[in-house]
Amino acid sequence: MKPLLPGLALFLLCGLSSPAARAEDALDEALALAGMRRADLGWEPKAWWPRFPVACYKLRAFDALFAAPLDCVVYTRSLGQAARELLDPAKLDERDGRGTGGLLQAVQQLGVDPKFGGFRGYSVNLRAPEMPLDQALLEVTKLCGRPIEAHTFGMDLPYPKPAAELAERVRVLPEGVSPILGRLVLNVAAAERWAELAFRNVDGNDRAVVARRLNVGEEMIDAFDYCPEIDDVAQSIDEASLWYAGQICVQALDDARVALLRIDLAAAPCFACDWETPLGWVRIRGCGDDSLCGEDDLLVVDLGGNDSYSGGVGASSAARPIGLLLDLQGDDEYASDVPAQGAGLTGIGVLIDAAGNDEYRARRYAQGAGQFGLGLLADLGGDDSYSNDFSGQGCGYFGIGLLFDAAGADRYRLLADGQGLGGVGGVGVLADRCGNDAYTAVREHSVTGRPSYHSPDLDVGVSNAQGCGMGRRGDGSDGHSWAGGLGALLDGEGDDVYKSGNWSMGTGYWFGAGFLHDGGGNDEYHGVAYSQGTGAHFCIGVLVDEAGDDKHLAEENSHSSIAWAHDFTISIVLNAAGDDLYSVKDGGLSYSINRSQALLLDLGGNDTYVTEKVPRPGSARNDEKFRARGGVSSYFADTTSLGLFLDVGGQDTYFAGLQNDSHWLDPPDSPNWQDRNFSVGVDRAEGTVDFTPLPVRRPSR
Repeated sequence: MKPLLPGLALFLLCGLSSPAARAEDALDEALALAGMRRADLGWEPKAWWPRFPVACYKLRAFDALFAAPLDCVVYTRSLGQAARELLDPAKLDERDGRGTGGLLQAVQQLGVDPKFGGFRGYSVNLRAPEMPLDQALLEVTKLCGRPIEAHTFGMDLPYPKPAAELAERVRVLPEGVSPILGRLVLNVAAAERWAELAFRNVDGNDRAVVARRLNVGEEMIDAFDYCPEIDDVAQSIDEASLWYAGQICVQALDDARVALLRIDLAAAPCFACDWETPLGWVRIRGCGDDSLCGEDDLLVVDLGGNDSYSGGVGASSAARPIGLLLDLQGDDEYASDVPAQGAGLTGIGVLIDAAGNDEYRARRYAQGAGQFGLGLLADLGGDDSYSNDFSGQGCGYFGIGLLFDAAGADRYRLLADGQGLGGVGGVGVLADRCGNDAYTAVREHSVTGRPSYHSPDLDVGVSNAQGCGMGRRGDGSDGHSWAGGLGALLDGEGDDVYKSGNWSMGTGYWFGAGFLHDGGGNDEYHGVAYSQGTGAHFCIGVLVDEAGDDKHLAEENSHSSIAWAHDFTISIVLNAAGDDLYSVKDGGLSYSINRSQALLLDLGGNDTYVTEKVPRPGSARNDEKFRARGGVSSYFADTTSLGLFLDVGGQDTYFAGLQNDSHWLDPPDSPNWQDRNFSVGVDRAEGTVDFTPLPVRRPSR
């Protein structure tokens, strides 16, 4: 090892021998080379800092993670663990002592809690009794204040006779099905009340405007088309009621799924049973190969068969706050040009498909998309194919969008905005528990129509995908800055392939936080710029890969990738095990600019690091404004930045003459030391890193 700079040797001896130090922790020792400790990481912005930006609608976790960057690793892993445990197919039918199941808990822990809190996942209090479906439908009519009997001139009218007509229609249902569906209908009616309560203070025209606003994704980042109704709704909505309605719908549908699958439906006939309630149509289908076009459906339940769905199934709107679909089995096909397949637009849209090799195709706002609402697509088995153009596959704008796939080898294709996008004020999560999966956000802007000015000479577009938190930066246009949300792509296991253009794979922008967690397998990551643990402008981007021989590739004259951080960004790439390859053309591999903190940590295996241009892994670029105190940029002078690279174990290969089992720092005469802008690179033969959060700091008395 090179000799330490003056004063650092004493710091190591004193600091690392203290009782609070973590014995022989490789990360602690790497930080100490720059005179830093874990508590020195992150920022707690001061309200008086001139020009430090303000953004509305920050999510509840952001400030805490921004102040303690290493907690981002713990948080990313907790998201991945929740997806793995709660979406286990072997346990999805189980219920705890309060009657809640894994699917509801997954919605709570991965969607509702990051967005809102307020619930702790104990129970959603489903109180509806089992009741024959015809009686339940009549009860819903009465709850809506509509008559079920007609009288005039002191006599009973000969029509309508809904009780008799319903009794005749439900006779086609297999034995045991009717009371299960009756209970489901009553629970959905209860949810509808809460969904409408959520918008009681919202102007009806504003609600209609935001429900029809289907271009929020393209308007993020550079803020060119301000929609005042979005601000008005965001400040008037009752979120507690909205998310309560969503949880009721999820648990009610899932309970019906479990109960129906306990019935022998093998001999169930092909039938159709439809009824229009004041809340929308209820449609029940048998085990035939059905075709259904969703128009104004409150609830669709299909008992089996290879079915074809078109239109807005499993979607809500400003006029109908709930749209639900439950399909129990079969190889099904879903296709739509309108919001569908788990789209919550100012309401609740849920699709649960219990089994089969299914194909999902849509244009936009589909396959788990929430805009001032909850959108969930949960596919619980089979090898599935998902294709959506824009805003879907786990995408939230001021809402929650979730795509859960519990099993199978799956294929995901998107043009832009999804696969785990937390857009403005939203949460978007794609969780795939197992299987060899492929995630593609189409790279070519000639296809997507979304060119990226970060790759001006290439056919590369803006992806905003695969674990991305993206905000609306209004400081250069109309001043309406909306914080990005939380976006996460969580893959439990398997040999997976991730492909995208720019802004993807654990990336953040403008007070957004993006996370990608891969639990294991030999994976490939193919991005271009701002890909793989990156971000720009007051944000967080994290990629954690737990195991396997992985390839982290930034391609096509790429730059600003693989633990790249710009302008008060926390960027972390952690690869816990395996023989890995990292390659970027220029500007990456734990590179910090403009007061950011970038960490690339590889904790095992024989690894290879490739770039065609300097800087080396673990670099922080200096800027004169780091020492300026003229007022407008004092927050640059008051803070600390870091580019840190750490490789533990293995026989590793580097470019530019760097050596295995060595370390590299800035030269002693570099202005970085004075400006607290530290560059640290360490390769060491052994060691461990403990990510247990630091104890909560308490003020001294």
